[in-house]
Amino acid sequence: MMANAAVAAAIAPPPPPPKAAAPFPPLPSENPDEEGALGLPPLPAPPPIIPEAPTRLEQTKVPLAWTAAKVGPAVNISGDGATASRSASGCGAQLTSEWMQGGRHPHIYHIVLALDEVMPETMIGIVGKNFWPSDWSEPLAKSLHSIVLECGTGKFFVKGKATSFMLKPLTSGARLHMMLDMQVQEMTLELLGTSPGQILSSVTIEAVPAEVTLVVGFCAGGPQSVRVVACTKELPEMKLLGKLKKDLWDEDNKVEPLALNVKKVEPTLLQAQQNEAKVAQSLDM
Repeated sequence: MMANAAVAAAIAPPPPPPKAAAPFPPLPSENPDEEGALGLPPLPAPPPIIPEAPTRLEQTKVPLAWTAAKVGPAVNISGDGATASRSASGCGAQLTSEWMQGGRHPHIYHIVLALDEVMPETMIGIVGKNFWPSDWSEPLAKSLHSIVLECGTGKFFVKGKATSFMLKPLTSGARLHMMLDMQVQEMTLELLGTSPGQILSSVTIEAVPAEVTLVVGFCAGGPQSVRVVACTKELPEMKLLGKLKKDLWDEDNKVEPLALNVKKVEPTLLQAQQNEAKVAQSLDM
């Protein structure tokens, strides 16, 4: 019996070798093609880099020049279109080539003018589109489509009427900065000083036409010359929602009924002092 058991043990096949330990998975590769070859999912793409928004509004240069499409009586325009001049009797107006509009996409325009030679009767300002077909030999102070100032007095004329708005008198060599905010439809004229950033006098006119261009009026017969130094435009910082003026049929133009038998309460001295304090505090901020 023992001999048979030994023979059977000798004939039996040897036991299978122990299984080897599973190898560690390969590390992910930085090359997506290699990862696909190894059967691993590719790494997700990195998020796009979004540049930071600029802190200042971008200004765009405007090639503003005195238009050659229509020239006032005896007015001369330089070859580059930057200077309008006149030396003749009577009057002659000249417009620039850019119509600055309000509407859905308004801009804020900045124009710098050099008054190389002016007379007390020289006038500078803006006109609406209806001025174009009119007679450019008429004084701008009488035009119903102009907002201009008279250099000798600094007085403003709005739609043919003298106003109480006054800028310092302008003489030859002066420089003007005109800002046209077509979103709120207002014009600001600043008399610049000799130092950088110096403003000697400033006036703001509201309710200008929805589409305007620059104008100069030459009168009195002496040599006069006005030059466009630079013009830029930029988008407003904030967009106004709604209209500047409500129409009669607007749904949100609601008129509250008048209260009957209600005594009007006049502000007391304490209320007036509180209002003055609020105004003073806002000016200090």
